Amino acid sequence: MSDFNFEGEFDNVDFLTDSAEQTRLFASKFAKTLSDDSFVALSGDLGTGKTTFVKGLAEGLGVKSTVKSPSFNVMSVYEVENGLTLVHIDAYRLTSPEDFENLLIDEIAPSPRCVCVEWWSNIADCVPPDAYEVSMSIEEDSRHRIKIRRGIS
Repeated sequence: MSDFNFEGEFDNVDFLTDSAEQTRLFASKFAKTLSDDSFVALSGDLGTGKTTFVKGLAEGLGVKSTVKSPSFNVMSVYEVENGLTLVHIDAYRLTSPEDFENLLIDEIAPSPRCVCVEWWSNIADCVPPDAYEVSMSIEEDSRHRIKIRRGIS
């Protein structure tokens, strides 16, 4: 596992994982630092671990149900015992801010919530400027790189 202090700040992190389990663990630790009404914008090619990251984030938030990719239904909503709601969106097929707004997130999952959007660039105008941007890629040695920074550019 990469040498990383999980107790550090997540505002600007570059981390390498060797397995899906490490990705989930890293995301779980990240989840514990999130405040209510956080927005996490995920990007990366197919197979880079975006859904695996959200599964770990869900574990860290306390989601008890199985987290699955929302590719076919666009959005999945998970309740947490402490009243928080996790909203997981696959924006791959969304083509406009109106498509995102038509998901009615405010009505379906009122505050407090954590919104995680895969393929966020498709709805970039809807992403709050203080969102966490999570960029994922696969290195030549097959490890997965996760970069987190606070603020969308």
